[in-house]
This record gives sequence, structure tokens and C-alpha cells, in this order.
Amino acid sequence: MNPLELVSDLFASLRTQKVRAISTILGILWGTLSVVLLLAFGTSLRDHMRQQAKNLGDGISIVWPGTTTMPFDGYGEGRALRIEPAHVLGLEEAVPELDLICPEFSNWEVLRAGSNVFRVGVSGIYPQFQALRTLIPAEGSRLIHDADVRERRRVAVLGERLARNLFGNERAVGETFTLRGAPFLVVGVLRAKRQTSDYGGHDRDRAFLPATTHGEVFGRRTVSNFVFRAKSPALHEAATTGVYEALGRQLGFDPRDRDALGVWDTNEEQQMVATAFLGMNLIFGLAGAFTLIVGGIGVGNLMFVLVRQRTREIGIRMAVGARPAWILTEVLGQTALLVAIGGAAGFALSFVVAAGTNALGLENEIGHVVISPTVAGWTIGLLSLIALLAGYFPARRAARLDPVAALAD
Repeated sequence: MNPLELVSDLFASLRTQKVRAISTILGILWGTLSVVLLLAFGTSLRDHMRQQAKNLGDGISIVWPGTTTMPFDGYGEGRALRIEPAHVLGLEEAVPELDLICPEFSNWEVLRAGSNVFRVGVSGIYPQFQALRTLIPAEGSRLIHDADVRERRRVAVLGERLARNLFGNERAVGETFTLRGAPFLVVGVLRAKRQTSDYGGHDRDRAFLPATTHGEVFGRRTVSNFVFRAKSPALHEAATTGVYEALGRQLGFDPRDRDALGVWDTNEEQQMVATAFLGMNLIFGLAGAFTLIVGGIGVGNLMFVLVRQRTREIGIRMAVGARPAWILTEVLGQTALLVAIGGAAGFALSFVVAAGTNALGLENEIGHVVISPTVAGWTIGLLSLIALLAGYFPARRAARLDPVAALAD
């Protein structure tokens, strides 16, 4: 039987079982819709959360000076560590696993621009800090340069919301604000981004100064914290151990004393989030798959009914020479066609729902919903398996019919 005859024969049979056929196709449609949308929404939300986590910094660790809890080399326990910039900057050579490392000075201060006054977090940084912390300038802006640090320039880069609060709708680059009575020139505004985590406030509400300028204005010699990233995720644990050992030699504390430094490992946090979303997507996938399986059972039942209805026809065809393999292939093909109709309708409706969700402007909450090739591939694979299982048993029954008994039915 050629494909056109296969299709026409199927629809001729379905006309005698209209209600059952419609409900079966709707079952496959609903199952496909469930699998595709549950996995698409779960994947989009996972990618959205992952990107927001990376907006703090991709694969970084933030380290704060702590208090020793173990005696070491003549020093008693309970000693608060004081870390200077030179201690941190020297770690890049002392720890070969490190990719980047940078100290940070931070405090809360009042910024004034005309009648606008805000108390915000102010950080003193070096240029490499901006790469570690994913600070990206908006169009027409720049970040802190080496020359700013070297010459102790009174310049600043502002978070996008802080810039808007200080200067309204005017262009902030080129404007000035005062900090402790000293004027500062705004040379950059950060590109807007969303963060799921932070320390000391989101970047959109912070001001960033050259580290040397910060020290000159506030008189600070010791760092508030420092940030580092290993050359690869596989080297992160070795890099952390190297930081403890190198600083332990410089500052006189036991490298095994993990309380001497407070370390926030964002790699570990991102791994926990990835594991949680993997579990969630597995649950979503199973829920959708079971829905689709129920639809597949409906397809199998319908095909049994159609085979039973066509018993005499099949008997005549076998009596005049049709082979059992031909009958088996025909019933399997019709089952696949029936599943394909429901599956195609489910995919089409899924794309409509995804596009409608994106049009609602919910990207900041759930991300951009995309039906990825992976999700589509898994769904098509599941539909193919269901079509095979739903069609095989009715097809086997049809192929095993005795022509004499079928004609006498």
C-alpha cells in the first residue's frame, strides 16, 4: 500500500469511530503539550537562574579575612587577620592554579549630586576586578583603567540604577558628584543586569572607584575582601587550598584553619542550583511522559477497534496473497500517522503558548521560553516509542489472522 492509500484507508476507518478518534488525538496532543512545555519552561528557568548567578561572577570565590581558631607558629588563636593589597596581588604568582585575583575595599558612604543624596556601597577596585565580577559598561561608558589606579584619579563607575537616581534621565557620563566633599567625575555606567545573589548590595546600586583613590579618600590600608577565579573549574579546589597555604605563610596562620578566611564558593552554589533543576526537570519530564503514555494507551485501544472492525477486509486481502508482514507494516504505519497528527498539533500549540508567554514580558521572572532542539528531540523520540508500542500489538494481531476464520467472522 502506498502512502496515499495508507492515509485514505486510515481516515475511512476513523470516520466510523469519530468520537473515539477525536479523543485519542486530543490525548496525544495534550501529552505532547505537557512534555514540551514542562521541559521548555523548566529548561528556560534553569538557564535564566544560571545566567543571573553568573552576573555576580562566573566561577568566582569571594574571601573575607576571618579570625584564627588554631594556634600556629607562636601565635595564639582568636587573632583577627589584616590583609593588605600586596598580600592578595602576590598570590597570582604564588598559586599557579589562579586565573585572576583582586582585592576589594568597600564601605557605605553618602553621594551628592545637586539635591539628590544617597547612601550607597562604594568599592575601591583594580581593573581585573571588573572581569571577575562581570561588570560591563553601557554604550558610551568605560570602566576603571590602570592609569586611573596609577594616577589616583577621582573618577567613578556607577551602577545603572544609582546613576539614574543621582542624575535623573540625563546622561550620567561626564557628570560629577561629591563624596566626602571631593568631586568625582563619572566616566562609566554599568550595563543593566539582574543578580540572584550579592554581597553588600546589587551592582546597579553601587559606585566603583580606583583602589588607590579609595585608599586616599578613606585612609584604608587593609582590604575588605578579595575575589579570585581558578584557571578551570577542575582546578578550583586546588586554587582555594593554594590561597590558604600562601596567605598562611604570609600572615602566620595554619592553612588547615578554615575559619581564618571566610570563603563563599559560587561554583558550589551553582552546582547545587544545577542539581536542583536537574531533579525538577526529571520530575517535569516524567509527569509529561506519563500523560503522553496515557494518550498512547488510547491509540492502542483505537487501533485494536479498527483491526477488529476490518477483520473481513484483512482476511480477503490475505486470501488473495497479502503477506502478514504487509499487514503488520500497514497497521504500524497507520498508528504512526495517528500519533504524528496528535504530536504535530501538540508541538504547534506549544510554540504558540511559548510565544504568548514571551510576549507577556515575563523574561525577568522566568527567562525567555525556548523549545530547544534537545526538548524537541526527546519528545519526538518518546512519541516514536509510543507509536511503536501502541501499534505493535494490534498489528501483530492483524498479521496473525487466519484468512478462513476472518472471512467467516
